[in-house]
Amino acid sequence: MLSGRALAIALAVLAVLWLAFDSKWVSSDPTMPSPSLSLGMLAVVFAVGALVMQAGGRLQRVPLLVGTALGCAAYVALHALGVAP
Repeated sequence: MLSGRALAIALAVLAVLWLAFDSKWVSSDPTMPSPSLSLGMLAVVFAVGALVMQAGGRLQRVPLLVGTALGCAAYVALHALGVAP
């Protein structure tokens, strides 16, 4: 279930989230210091979607959903650990 395509998508999602929330290129407002609960819930929704697609036989959609879930979860985890600015 974890492939190179899923990892590439996860990195792209992580980069887009960082660009949108932390880079100050999009907005000069500071990001909330704690990770967003809604992004964590979104990661869970995408992970469950990947499981449902795999069980339903739609294997071509699984890497996209897994990558999106991993990217959202990685962004939340980096903020929770204090690694992200």
